[in-house]
Amino acid sequence: MASPTLSKRKRRPPATLTRPAPVRPPAATEETCPRARGRRIASNVAYLSLAELFCRACSVGVTLTLMKRLGGSGYGRVEFAFSVVFWLVLLVRDSSDVMVARELSRHPRLIKPLVDHVLAFKSLLAVTLFSALTLIGWFTLRDRSDWTILTLYGLMLFTTAIGLDFVYRGTERMGLLAVSLCLRTIFYGAGVLAFVGDASRIAWVPIFLAVGEAGGIALIWLSYLRGYRMPRPRFSFRFITILIQRGKTVCAIQLSQALIIAADVLVVGMTSTWGDVGRYGAQYRMVTVILTFGMIVQHATFPTLARLWRHHPDAGRDALDSLVEALMTVLIPLAVGVTLLAEPLVGLLGSSDYDGAGLLLAVGIWRAPLLTIAFGYQTTLIALNRETVGVGSLVLAAILIGPLVYLMRLQFGLVGATAAVLLIGLALVAAGYQSLAREGRQPAWHHHLARPLIGSAVMIPTCIFLVRWHVGLAVSGGAAAYLITLVATGGLERTRHWRAAFHPIDAPASAPMRVESPL
Repeated sequence: MASPTLSKRKRRPPATLTRPAPVRPPAATEETCPRARGRRIASNVAYLSLAELFCRACSVGVTLTLMKRLGGSGYGRVEFAFSVVFWLVLLVRDSSDVMVARELSRHPRLIKPLVDHVLAFKSLLAVTLFSALTLIGWFTLRDRSDWTILTLYGLMLFTTAIGLDFVYRGTERMGLLAVSLCLRTIFYGAGVLAFVGDASRIAWVPIFLAVGEAGGIALIWLSYLRGYRMPRPRFSFRFITILIQRGKTVCAIQLSQALIIAADVLVVGMTSTWGDVGRYGAQYRMVTVILTFGMIVQHATFPTLARLWRHHPDAGRDALDSLVEALMTVLIPLAVGVTLLAEPLVGLLGSSDYDGAGLLLAVGIWRAPLLTIAFGYQTTLIALNRETVGVGSLVLAAILIGPLVYLMRLQFGLVGATAAVLLIGLALVAAGYQSLAREGRQPAWHHHLARPLIGSAVMIPTCIFLVRWHVGLAVSGGAAAYLITLVATGGLERTRHWRAAFHPIDAPASAPMRVESPL
């Protein structure tokens, strides 16, 4: 008789009738698939580059419109006030954002506590700087309307303080940032074009700029609140102490870079008439558009460079080499072309207020490649955690640029002021290269300049021949000649190399690191 316990047992189906569930491979992540990381870098650069191209194109259109509607004197007042606030905005943004983005690129789980502390710190800093700006402006600006314009531009300090861009830069989610940048430009441009018809409405220019910034930042906040809790700003002396200890060098670098970029406009603004400031600011604004594009590319590649240098030094060196070569391939022909066509380009403004700005543009355009590479070297040192190596030369340049611009302005006029920036930029490129060389991380310059110089040499006669008909024809023809020469000399192969440099497939995976909160 069968046991009751055995009789109640269910029979199992034969082993031949069962099939094991298929084992699916784990999803490809940036840690397991370097190609995924490479695709993310490419998409980040593409997002920010396209957004920057859109924003710069709109900004150029708005700037040209303002130059015509406000005249040389009115535009000079706007440009000077913006330049004063510009480096204060960078102080609020870069006093913490670069260091925090670097930490978030390595430890994403620290997002919420870092946001709480950073918002409190930046808000206090913005209030302090805005108070100092309004007070100093009240005692130094004789015309009350100039003080009003400066104060309205100062509102950008508060929009910058509440910005959360560093969260998405550190975690390499640049698509949203690209949309945000476009919205800021659209709001600003639409407001200026619709409501600023002449110099009598000049105060609306900074108002719409602040409104545009607020609109783009609001989009970032909506995205952040969907994924995280509402920030709870907490002011902590311990956090500030740690931030100063770890970020004082980075902050000094960012401040020095901001002062180097804006020093010549500030000096010209304090030593010239508003008409001269407008003439000088016209070429300065055009050059700054190109310089900003180079900085965007560096910001997009910074988190990956930081990881590569930390875990795969050889791959990091190759990535830096490719980045410098790519920047030179774009910036050198751009500088050559603008130098050749500077006078016709300025002539498109159609106003005698900007006579002489063509020579300023022909000389000043070279600050774009020089400062882009110089600042790129400093960014690389930050990614290496070796920012102290090159900070001395940058701080020294920031101290000397003001007196140098002033002396050359007195000796050679407005062109001397912009030439002084070129001298500082050339010195910084040499100093940054030497700093990287001491670390054994310098890029190989022997192949960075060959193709761009050959292509530019072919482009020069094309531009000179075509400009007799129209400057637009010269621009398009010169660009086509350069691209054809670049492809003929192996430019496509170099493009594939640049792309491969940012995802080292054969590099071994790094061991997990112990994460320590900086708070």
